[in-house]
Amino acid sequence: MKSMILSAVMVLISSAAFAADIEISNPHVFAPIKGTNTTAGFGTIKNTSKSEVTVKIVEAKPFKAVELHESSEKNGRMTMTKMEMYKIPAGQTLELKPGGNHIMLFDATKPVQEKQTIVIKMMVNDKEQTVNFPVISRMSKEAKPEEKKEEGHHHH
Repeated sequence: MKSMILSAVMVLISSAAFAADIEISNPHVFAPIKGTNTTAGFGTIKNTSKSEVTVKIVEAKPFKAVELHESSEKNGRMTMTKMEMYKIPAGQTLELKPGGNHIMLFDATKPVQEKQTIVIKMMVNDKEQTVNFPVISRMSKEAKPEEKKEEGHHHH
């Protein structure tokens, strides 16, 4: 009987993991710079499925608006383009980082500080998924070295 229950639980766990289609590692949001209520979210999104996935951002409380952005260099200047979605090929990863792709969070309705968690709701292949993004300092040891280095050059 125990083995039947265990195998039923394993089926539920594996189907839940399969339903997600993505894994997000090192999700984090930088605490907004003093005097602002806008920030950005970062991390690495891995497509764990056998086909392309689309990732759209729905909401991030307590922010009024949220957008996906792609940064690129045009004529020697960094520009940002709003994206409707990110498409990630099967088995590939998409890195969200300063100076690259990222999630922009606009107009916080209440103060956002370190050690809080921002719950970001996204649609992955039209299936809702929520991910907890811890709020960290831009100078935090959890921030990757390249994020610290670029911090002074990343403006919105």
